[in-house]
This record gives sequence, structure tokens and C-alpha cells, in this order.
Amino acid sequence: MQRPIVAGFLALLFCLAPLSGCFGEDGPPPISESDVTITPAVLTGGVFQGITIAAESDLAAFIPYLILNPENGFVQNSTVIDIKAGKSVQLTVLAPPRTDTAVVLIGEFGRENWPIRDLEESWRTWYSRNGFESNGNQGVVRVSSNTSLDAVLPSNDNGGDVLSLRLSIERMNAAAYSESDGGRHSTGIVNGRTTYNYLSMLSDETSDPTDLADGAVGYLDRWAGQGNAAYEDAAQYLIQTLDSFGLEVITQRFVYDSTETGAQNPEAYNVCGYRWGEIDADKWMVFGAHFDIAPPVNAALLDPHIFGRTYGTRVGAYDNTAGTSMVLTVAEAMASYSTRNTMVFCLWSGEEGGKRGSDYWTDEWVKEDNPNVEVTNYVNLDMAGVNWPGGGGAPCGNGHGGGEGNCDPDPAIDPDGYPKDEEVWPMRVYIGPSLDHD
Repeated sequence: MQRPIVAGFLALLFCLAPLSGCFGEDGPPPISESDVTITPAVLTGGVFQGITIAAESDLAAFIPYLILNPENGFVQNSTVIDIKAGKSVQLTVLAPPRTDTAVVLIGEFGRENWPIRDLEESWRTWYSRNGFESNGNQGVVRVSSNTSLDAVLPSNDNGGDVLSLRLSIERMNAAAYSESDGGRHSTGIVNGRTTYNYLSMLSDETSDPTDLADGAVGYLDRWAGQGNAAYEDAAQYLIQTLDSFGLEVITQRFVYDSTETGAQNPEAYNVCGYRWGEIDADKWMVFGAHFDIAPPVNAALLDPHIFGRTYGTRVGAYDNTAGTSMVLTVAEAMASYSTRNTMVFCLWSGEEGGKRGSDYWTDEWVKEDNPNVEVTNYVNLDMAGVNWPGGGGAPCGNGHGGGEGNCDPDPAIDPDGYPKDEEVWPMRVYIGPSLDHD
């Protein structure tokens, strides 16, 4: 009886031998680059485009860029998708315009937590320092949404190491311009050429005898106060332009007592274009810039609110036609997009007299007339494009910034510089060449 038992035991042992290597394994082999294919391999910077992610094994992908959700038409920031072996997923992604690198993170199927870059660095820098192997990354966690595309939220858990795939980005050169003439900054959803065109048109000093407001092709002499005809003419142009984008234009006209004479003087218009939100219309993201300019001479008849200023011009290209042009550029680009919350694009009046237009809009239009509104974000564009009066906002190194070490030679704000009154100190946003920003 013992011989059959031994024979049976040996037979069972031989049958189990092929499976013996499976015991003690942690699971399937780690995902490698050969398990996933992303096309196209080179993205076009600054525009939404379709990409396809195909999987050879079960995996998850984290795409940390703006994505157009086809189900609701909204743009969302990042998503995580699961892909089964042999399947593929198509997404519409906005590739960043000012870098040559995009990254897509790959992990195990169903992965919840993912690492992200630091706030002070780009994904390009994160990839170059092997951030995908670091335990010190910040993290996000995927959360379900009401659509097929999950969202992400901040998390203390980054999920550990990931496979990071690098994609190249190229920003196309506009056919009408050479690269030295700004051709690569003339393409994309928002681009410098559009801003330049608005700035050039508004600042055009070419004589036009038929224009009784300012005698020029452009919109000059935009000095708020006293019912200035040139200012009124410019306000009408802004109203018509914002309306042509499909925005609802709402204006406010207001008056202030002159600090010199005590008389009431019209401060012309605040002009705002509204793209109403489709989910929560009472949450407003506002882009703003003042479009009045400082008078070139001290003249109470031109500006009765300020006495002693003599720094202005007829044109005001820098302060603040530049900011006005940027608001128009962003409004034109974003007006056609569906949004959960409301987007507002405002051109303020009376800033040179002390933020009067924006104060009026905030105190009267929002607080009094629309008390349910929450202004969630405000981006102010004043004297945009120049990092003045300093403060270290400009990038340093590699020929940027000037001064010793190619950095800002005087990062501290000059206490004797303009303006001395905190009430009229505008917030400045540095918008210009960057060493690496996506």
C-alpha cells in the first residue's frame, strides 16, 4: 500500500512544479514603457489637441494638464484614467505653450494617489530631477465626478514611485512672421501677437482729422473726468468689441466730487463683459485692467482729482493700454468656452484718480446690487509686461534680468518711487519671457 501512496505524492509534486514559482510573488510584473503608447509623440504647444493612450497591459494614466471634457464642454485641470490591456482612450489636452516638455504618469490599474510637481517648479524641472522616483513629492488623489473623467484633489499621500513618460512640445511658428519677429508667440489660444495688435491699434497716433474726439486713428487722450469725449469714444469701442465676442456687456457710469473745485465730474464708464457660468453663475472669476490714462500735464481742467502729476502721455501705451489689450486678448480667447462659474472681463475707469472705477464696481455693483455673488479670483493686469518697480518678479539667469549674475539688480521697491500713496498702488503681474514655465 505504501508504493501507490508514494507514487501518487510524486505525481502531485510534478504537477505543482510549474506553479511553484508563483507562490510568494507580489503580483503582476511592474509596468514599463513598452506597455503604453501615446500618440502623437510631439504635441503642439498652446492649443487643444487630441491624444491617444493605448495600453498593452492593465494600467492607469495621470494627465496633469487642462483637458476638454466632451460630455459637458467644460475644461478641467487634470484627470486619471484606467485602461485595460488592448484598449485605448482618447483625450483632448491643452499642451503648455512655453516649454518643450510634457509628462504623463503611468501606474497600476485603479491607482488612486499620484505625485505632483512642487508649486515653484515646472513639470520639465520635475522630470529632469527624477521627481518620479522621489518620496518627497506632494500628492493628489483621484475623485469621481459626474462625468466619465475623474478629477483630482490635493492629498498627503503621493502613492510612491511612478513611471513617467516624456512627450515633446513644439510651438508652431505663424506663417506670416519670422521667429525673430515673434512668430512663435503668434500662435496658440492666447498669444502675444493678438495682444500686440490691440496695443498697436489703440495706441496709433496717426492723424485722423475726421475723428473729432482725439484727431487720431487710435484711442488717445483717455483721461477720465469732465466727460472727456476721447474717453467716451474709447469706452464705446470697448463695449462694441466685448459684445462682438458674444459677451453680455454691462456698464456703470459714476461721478465723484472734484477735490479741487467740489463740483461733480463724470468719470465715464466701467465696461465689463460677462460670460455667465452654467453651473454656479454667482461665482465670478474676474480679469481686470484700467483703461484710463494719466494726463501729460498737470491741468485741473483735464483731471480735477489729481494735483501735481505731470508724468502722463496722450497714448498711455504702457500705463495701461498694455493691460487693456491683455484683457481683450483673454476675453476673445475664452468667451467661447463653457464654464461652471462666471467669467468677467472688466476695463476700469478712474484708476489714475485712485482705483475709483474698481472700487465703485466692488462696493456698488457687487456688494449692493449683487450680494449673492462671490468673486473667487481676480487677475489684475496693470502696466503688464515690465517688472517695475522691481521686487524680484522677473526670471533670473541665462541672460534674463540683467545686472550682476543676470538677476534683478535692485529687487527692493524704491520707497521714494511712484506711487507714494498705498491707495493707488496697483497690483502688477509679470508677463514676459520665462526660463521654464508650464
